[in-house]
Amino acid sequence: MSEKTESRFVYTIHSSIDASQREDYQNIQERMNCAAQAFNGYLGQDVVYENSGTGSELKVTTHVRFEELEQCLLWLDSSQRRELLNQAEKLIGYQYRFRLDSNSFDQWIQAKGTSRTPIWKVNLLVWLALYPSVMLLMWLGGSTLGKLSLPLNMLISNLITVLLTGYLLVPWLSRLYSNWLSTASRRWTLVGCSTIVVAQGLLLMLFSAVPGFPWNTTGP
Repeated sequence: MSEKTESRFVYTIHSSIDASQREDYQNIQERMNCAAQAFNGYLGQDVVYENSGTGSELKVTTHVRFEELEQCLLWLDSSQRRELLNQAEKLIGYQYRFRLDSNSFDQWIQAKGTSRTPIWKVNLLVWLALYPSVMLLMWLGGSTLGKLSLPLNMLISNLITVLLTGYLLVPWLSRLYSNWLSTASRRWTLVGCSTIVVAQGLLLMLFSAVPGFPWNTTGP
């Protein structure tokens, strides 16, 4: 297993050696530990030996700890480590083999990634962007789009509002509400929802009361 706690990346290696090679392997691991100490972010290593249940073979699990993934990668790809691995192969023989626990990277990526934004929050932002966009397009496009047939009018209007909300308004609102989108706090979630509802209410009052909009004109 591998783990990432706070700013710690744990690189887990599984090795197989003959029991008679344990002392030589420990010497190599001690030299690995000393060499890694010269690298930024190195926090140490743990080595666990277990009987494999198949003759004299030992299973060895090594946990190498760094503060950050990038620092660990520098050590793994370093010439110092490669030289020690070459010495290990010469000393222990080509029976020395290891495999990386892929969860070392999978869990790090999952831990570093942001929590998934609830789709209903995204929908609320789309709603907040879409309502004024549609209303303003009806007002500004009355003398042009309004003269087209309704199916063509709706086709063009929908294209304009999708582009406007998708490339401009929703990204802007996402930045404005970035903390609200990622928070798990019920209190702040409720506060964010309230501001959206209030904003929509104010827009409704504006579009309903301000004279000059085509839907506000009074017939004879």
